[in-house]
Amino acid sequence: MSHLTRDQEAKRLLDHYGKDEFILIMEMLERQFTVLHNRAQVLLGLCGIVITTTGFSGRIIANTDKFAQVSIVIGVSLVLLAAAVVVWGVLHLRWLSIQPGESTEQWLMSCLTYRDKKTTSYRIGIALMLIGLTFYVIAIADMLLNPRVAYELPVR
Repeated sequence: MSHLTRDQEAKRLLDHYGKDEFILIMEMLERQFTVLHNRAQVLLGLCGIVITTTGFSGRIIANTDKFAQVSIVIGVSLVLLAAAVVVWGVLHLRWLSIQPGESTEQWLMSCLTYRDKKTTSYRIGIALMLIGLTFYVIAIADMLLNPRVAYELPVR
């Protein structure tokens, strides 16, 4: 099943709600933005957990070997980048009521474009977080496969 284009979606919404039902269309879009923002907050929470966990166990993991060090640094960096993409791309605000458009149709297209850009940022953030978590888990696996090395503290 293929997705509708933005033009097809706008036409469907205008056909369903009517061109004079600006408030109903805005309420529907607000619900979509609420879902997107809620999911972004969950993703940020996961990113925060990874970064916090690294603060507690990162040194032990990194003490395993150079491979674990590189893996954990790449992983945490990608998770931080995911958080930045989501904060800037999804949680950055521009109110629906100030979207450009001389008519309901133009305004709707502007809002749908804005929503789709935020959705793309969210998807990029998810991909970055999953890749970052993969590197993080690789570092943990390396530590678990080399338990003696990870717990040997260097002599100063």
